[in-house]
Amino acid sequence: MVPMKKLNCFWTLGLCLVASKLSKASINPPRVPSIYDPKFIHEVVDVHNELRRKVNPPAANMNYLIWEKEFAKLAKSWSKNCKYSHNPCLTNRYGCVEGYDFLGENMYLGKIEITPKEAISFWYNESQYYNFETMTCSKSCGHYTQVLWANSVKVGCALSNCPNLMGSSTALFFCNYSPRGNENNTSPYIKGESCSKCPTNNCKDKLCRKQKGKNSNIIFRS
Repeated sequence: MVPMKKLNCFWTLGLCLVASKLSKASINPPRVPSIYDPKFIHEVVDVHNELRRKVNPPAANMNYLIWEKEFAKLAKSWSKNCKYSHNPCLTNRYGCVEGYDFLGENMYLGKIEITPKEAISFWYNESQYYNFETMTCSKSCGHYTQVLWANSVKVGCALSNCPNLMGSSTALFFCNYSPRGNENNTSPYIKGESCSKCPTNNCKDKLCRKQKGKNSNIIFRS
């Protein structure tokens, strides 16, 4: 039989260890990727474009998405508020980022370890509820149609830790797009042979490309 004095010591030690872990967790919250991290940026851009080029039926006018750091900064500033709702600036013309009309936005609430690929694929999987021919949706499809909205050419995303929503390991992931998608009574893209209706003759890997501007702040990746 363990003496009561020893049990009290073990109990006290246990409480100290738990308190220490909680204290460290509050002082050192889970790390999230920076919006300036090349690995994070490339994953966001690559996953979007990988999914855009494999749409079914194939797209004749699907643009290649490129990174816009101002959209990422917008996503970061809004996600830090830890509100699972769309940014109110989206309702105003030129209300979010100077020089850009209405922006599109996707959001994801989940574990802090979520990767861009997992979140973006989660949105894309809404395709099971979308009927391209009739442009109808049986459940939720808005994230999916924004991911593959052909006219969108720029994207910027960010992830923030939001322990107030579902615990210390919770995060919000936001992406902003321009031009925005999900216009009423409009198909997300034109069905047809890949790149057959590109705005320019520049096409690569089933996606329409645009030329890089001299003063661009966008990160391109082939």
